[in-house]
Amino acid sequence: MKYADIAIQSPVFKLFTYSFDDAQNISPGMRVEVEFRGKKRIGLCFATSDDPTPGIPPAKIKKISSVLDQKPSFSTAMLKLAEWMSSYYCAPIGEVVRCALPSRMLKSNSPKTTRASSPHEIRPEGGISTLNREQAAASAEIIRSSSDGESRVFLLHGITGSGKTEVYLEIFGEMVSKGRTALLLVPEIGLTPQLTSRAVAKFKDDVAVYHSGLTDAQRHEQWLRIRDGKAKVVIGTRSALFAPLERLGVIVVDEEHDPSFKQDDGFQYNARDAAVMRAKLEGAVAILGSATPSLESLYNVKAGKYSKLEMNSRANFSRLPEITIVDMRAKQKREDRNKSEGNRKKRELCALSPELYDAIEKALNSGEQTMLFVGRRGFASLIQCAGCGEVIKCPNCDISLALHGNSGKKEKLNCHYCGYSIDAPNTCSVCGSDQISPIGFGTERIEAEITDFFPSAKVARLDSDTVMRSSTRRKILNDMRSGKIDVLIGTQMITKGHDFPDVTLVGVISADLSLSIPDFRSAERTFQLLTQVAGRAGRRNRPGRVIIQTRQPSHLSLVSAKNHDCASFAEAEIAQRIESGYPPFTRLANIRISSTEKKKARMAAETAAEIIKKMLLESRSESGIKLLGPAPAIIEKLRGRYRWQMLLKAPSASALSSLLKNARPKIESSLPGNVRFGIDVDPLNLL
Repeated sequence: MKYADIAIQSPVFKLFTYSFDDAQNISPGMRVEVEFRGKKRIGLCFATSDDPTPGIPPAKIKKISSVLDQKPSFSTAMLKLAEWMSSYYCAPIGEVVRCALPSRMLKSNSPKTTRASSPHEIRPEGGISTLNREQAAASAEIIRSSSDGESRVFLLHGITGSGKTEVYLEIFGEMVSKGRTALLLVPEIGLTPQLTSRAVAKFKDDVAVYHSGLTDAQRHEQWLRIRDGKAKVVIGTRSALFAPLERLGVIVVDEEHDPSFKQDDGFQYNARDAAVMRAKLEGAVAILGSATPSLESLYNVKAGKYSKLEMNSRANFSRLPEITIVDMRAKQKREDRNKSEGNRKKRELCALSPELYDAIEKALNSGEQTMLFVGRRGFASLIQCAGCGEVIKCPNCDISLALHGNSGKKEKLNCHYCGYSIDAPNTCSVCGSDQISPIGFGTERIEAEITDFFPSAKVARLDSDTVMRSSTRRKILNDMRSGKIDVLIGTQMITKGHDFPDVTLVGVISADLSLSIPDFRSAERTFQLLTQVAGRAGRRNRPGRVIIQTRQPSHLSLVSAKNHDCASFAEAEIAQRIESGYPPFTRLANIRISSTEKKKARMAAETAAEIIKKMLLESRSESGIKLLGPAPAIIEKLRGRYRWQMLLKAPSASALSSLLKNARPKIESSLPGNVRFGIDVDPLNLL
C-alpha cells in the first residue's frame, strides 16, 4: 500500500492523504478520482509516499477510486508553481488547481471532447521581416542568455510601434529550432487573433491558442494538444500561464503593465508575476514587454533583479505622434459646424472640442482613419433630475445607473457591476419633474455625435456592449485594418497593441476619468493609458496626431505623455511612492469582508482587525507591518453585499505572507454566517 497527497477544490489549506495499490501506478501530477465528503471528486496528486501522513491512522485513510491520467497532467515544475502561488497569494491549493486545469478535466463523466477551432483555421498574416538594429540587439542578448542556461528576466522597454512582436517571434524561432517551446501572454482576448496570425505565418501547425473565450471543449482539446507536444508556441491570455508546455524556453508577458493580468475575483493572482516564477522553475527566460513599464518592473531593474533592454525607435522609423493637450475648462459655446442644414447646437452639449472636431474633419477629407478613446461605455454616466437633483442608483450597488440605448433604441438604465437594468423613466420618482437629463459621455453618445456631425463617415464602436461575441470583435478590427471604417470609437479595448496602418488621428475624449479614481496608482495608469492609445497614431509613413481633452492640463501624467517622457514620469512617481510608503517599496494585502447585512459586515471587519492587531503586538517578527482600517470599501455596496476592508502594508513579501498564513484561520473561525472573507495580495483594485 502506498499513499498520495491530493489537492481537491475546497476552502481548506491542505493536501488530503489517500491510499493506492502499486498496480494503480500513480505519479505526482496525475489526476485521480476520490471520495470526498460523501461525493466523487477529481483531485491532483502532488506527492506519493510509502508511509502515511504522521498522525493519521492508516485505517481511516480512504482509497483512491481510479486514476484518470496515463501520464502526468502537471510537470514537477508546475506542481512547484502551484504550491508557490498557494503560499504567496494565501489561497487554497485546490483553488490554484481549479484555475490551472480546463474545467472538463475536473468533472466526473465529462462529455467527449469535440474538435476545437485551431490555428489551422486562422489566416496567416505578415511575412518574415528583417529586424532593425535595435530589434536585432535585443533578440541577440536574450538568445545569448538562454544559450548560457541562465534563467533571467528581461524588461523589454520599447516605445509604441518599436516592433516588440518581431523580437518575440525571432526568439521563439530560435527556441523551437533547439527543441524548446515558447509561451506568449497577452492582456486581452482581442489581441490573440492578430498575434496568432503572425505566429502561424512563421510556425504553421506548431501554434496553439488558449484563452477564456474558447468553449470548454475547445479549451480541453487545445490543452491536450499542448500537453502531447503538438504545439511548440502557445498564445493566450492570463489562463494560458498554466499551459502544459514541456521544455519551456521562454515566456513573454506582452504589455506587462496591464492590470488585466491580475485575476480580479476568486483566486486573485497576477499572471505576470507568476510567469516570472514559472520561468525560474523551468529554467526559462522571461520577457516582460511594454512601452510603459510598471513601476514594479522598473524598480526590479534598479534592484538588479531584471535586465533592461530598450528600443527607442519605431520599427519602420516613423516618428512618434505629436500630442496636443486641450484645456476643456476654456470650452465655449459654439454653433453646429453643419450650418447648411440650419442646425445650431450648443457647445456644452457636445464632447468634441473645436480642435478635435477640426482634426477629425481634416482626417476624413484626407482619407485617413481616426480612433476616439472614451473611458465609459453607454450613452451617459447617469441621469439626473434638474428639479431636485435626484440621481437613480442601482439597488444592489452604490453606483449610479448608466444610460444606454439612446438614438432611437429603447432607453435603459444599466448597472455596469451587477447587470441590474430598468427602463429609463420619463419623470423623476421623487419630485415628478420631467426635466431629466443625461450627464457625462459614454461611447454611445460619442458615436451619436460623430454620426450627427459627419453623416457620410463610416463609424463603428468597440466596447463590451458591441463585442458580446468574439466574431463581432474580429469583424470590427478587420474592417478597421482594411480601411472600411473611418472613425472607431471605443473603450480600453482599442488602446492595446493594435496596429492600424491608416490611423493618423487619436482623440481622448476625457483624460480626467482615470485621474479621478481614488487609488494611489491612478497617475501611473493614466500615463500608461494615454501613452498606449497615443501609440496607435502614425505607425506608417503619414505623421500621427493625438488630441487629449482634459480639465487638468498641467497634471504630470498628461505632460509626461505629451512629451513621450517615461523616465521623468517614473522618477517623479517613484519619489511620491517612497514618501507615501506604497509599492513597489512596500507590499500590500487587501482584506475584504462582506455581508448582505450592513451591521454584520462592519462588526466582522472590526473583529478581524482586532485579531490582526493582537498578532502584531504579540509577534516582534512582524514588526514594520501597518494595518490601515477597517473602513467601508470605496464602493461600499456591490451586488447586494456590504463590503468593509483593511489594508496591510509590509516591508517585505515574506513578512506579509507569514502574517496572512497565521491570521487567516483565526479570522475565518471568528466569522458568523452570511459573512464572506477574502485576501487580495498585491491588489490592483482598491475600490
